[in-house]
Amino acid sequence: MGLGKTIQSIALLDHLIKICKIRGPFLVIAPLSTLDHWKKVAEEWTYMNVVIYHDRLGAQGRNEVQNQDWYYTDVTNKGTITQKSKLTKFNLMITSYEVFNQDLLDTLIDVPFQYIIIDEAHRLKNKQAKTLVLLKEHPCRRIMLLTGTPI
Repeated sequence: MGLGKTIQSIALLDHLIKICKIRGPFLVIAPLSTLDHWKKVAEEWTYMNVVIYHDRLGAQGRNEVQNQDWYYTDVTNKGTITQKSKLTKFNLMITSYEVFNQDLLDTLIDVPFQYIIIDEAHRLKNKQAKTLVLLKEHPCRRIMLLTGTPI
């Protein structure tokens, strides 16, 4: 309820990019109903390249997002397209809990996230929560837990 968690978190990521020269990539895990809000705030207040990693079409739609918005590609002189590097096009990826749980071990584990923000983190209160178990497997430098609900 209007505590300013979203804008403060986005401001921190912007500070990491501009002042600390940490390009990212960063990840926000949030409830499905707030994904568009996170993207809107990030695009309104920063110059970050933001991608929402969620698609109503399921895994096929997410594969399309991976192919188009994840890594830079190189067109060789013979016309073939190859992945140029592991440098991501985006600074900030926003996804839902469900997609994170489904795709972490298949695709997201390969992305070297520098900072992960978990919105509504009171969902992780249970030590056996699937998202919490998967987060422990991801090699991330820092994780921020956001909640407006007393734990």
